[in-house]
Amino acid sequence: MRYIFLSAALFAGGNAYAACNESLLTVKEWSVNVKADEAEVAVTLASSLKKPARMIDASVIFSDALGQRIGQIPADFDEKLAIGATYTTGGSFAGTKLDRAAKLARHDVNVTACLRGVVYEDGTKEEFK
Repeated sequence: MRYIFLSAALFAGGNAYAACNESLLTVKEWSVNVKADEAEVAVTLASSLKKPARMIDASVIFSDALGQRIGQIPADFDEKLAIGATYTTGGSFAGTKLDRAAKLARHDVNVTACLRGVVYEDGTKEEFK
């Protein structure tokens, strides 16, 4: 009986990425290189925001062709971002499954941006919940 309640709680929580806008930030380029026990990740994102932004709360999500999550990295940005601009995020990540993205065929890896919120230059906020 406990398993039923646990399963119901997991499904009731919904998709962890459901509170995202996936169209305002677009992945233009990505790379994952494995060195020792770390995955070095670089992702270039393009903005489709209608106004300049000064703060972005976002993540980049890696999944395989079957929809299984490989990993996620932060893509927050706390600098001025002009309309139509691009920015690059990434870093070195240990203890993750991101190295799998380097091992799979590139066409079997889906990389998407999840935008949770933005503060525009004019001070207005938009959150995706």
